[in-house]
Amino acid sequence: MLVRLISTIICLSNFLLPCAVCYGNPESLMAKGMNMGVLTLMGFIGFVLCIIVYSIISISLKTKNMKR
Repeated sequence: MLVRLISTIICLSNFLLPCAVCYGNPESLMAKGMNMGVLTLMGFIGFVLCIIVYSIISISLKTKNMKR
């Protein structure tokens, strides 16, 4: 019984929870706001990843200079 209920909820979740971007007007303010939110988060993630890469390169260069 529980398995049947869970499988029904999973199968119907696409119909129950549509987002504005997929099923709504792509020119609406909600869709534009969601797109800008995604771009903002991608910018933060890219910035943090660049800092991590810079730190790794900086540490590796410092360790190479210490061995000489």
